[in-house]
Amino acid sequence: MATKKRRLLTTLAATTAVLAFLIISAASVVWANGLRYNTATGAFERTVLVAVDGSPQYVDVLLNGTKLTNHIPYRVRNLLPGHYTVELEKPGFQTWTQSFWLSVGQVGLIKDPTLIASKPLITTSSSPLGGNNLEKLDFGLELSGGELTDSGELITRYSRDPFQIHRFNQYYLYQVGSELRLYLTNGSQDYLIYTAQDSKKLPLALYPSTWQVAVEDGSAVKMIDLTTPTP
Repeated sequence: MATKKRRLLTTLAATTAVLAFLIISAASVVWANGLRYNTATGAFERTVLVAVDGSPQYVDVLLNGTKLTNHIPYRVRNLLPGHYTVELEKPGFQTWTQSFWLSVGQVGLIKDPTLIASKPLITTSSSPLGGNNLEKLDFGLELSGGELTDSGELITRYSRDPFQIHRFNQYYLYQVGSELRLYLTNGSQDYLIYTAQDSKKLPLALYPSTWQVAVEDGSAVKMIDLTTPTP
């Protein structure tokens, strides 16, 4: 009796081991091939990838409102096709938001995001800007009927015509009334960076490499550091 019991236990253990091996092997094949079971369709589907690449830094990464990590670079694999919204949050900075509609096998990539301070650091100088008086629009920009195009591509629409619009790195710096604003095409984000004393075209000097903007406002020149928060 004891011998039969041992044989039965041995057989069960061997069967369990084989089944476990087969299940793990199948799961590994599915994972390696970028497949995931979709309960809505009842079938295995190729997955999508969402990635935030850039210089290492501490920043909260949220996917569809759920926090995933507190640093970048970061990648989320084996997601089912669909709509995804990525948010990057850091104290003292504007929230970066970008949405993707990803089909099978596609990658939603945010590359080298630059976070803009909620209240940029502003220093004051009494030295005038001199001859720095930019045109209303940079070369290649056109404004017609409230629509801004860049080399023929629609960028955004305005309810009021800006006094001036300039390219600033991959973004657009513009002035409407007394407000100087930065428009990010990624996620259609629009940030207020400075409010002037009067509603007239401001003399500006742009320093894209250091993310700084000099504004001559009245008798003073304000240097705005877009990536440094006010202490």
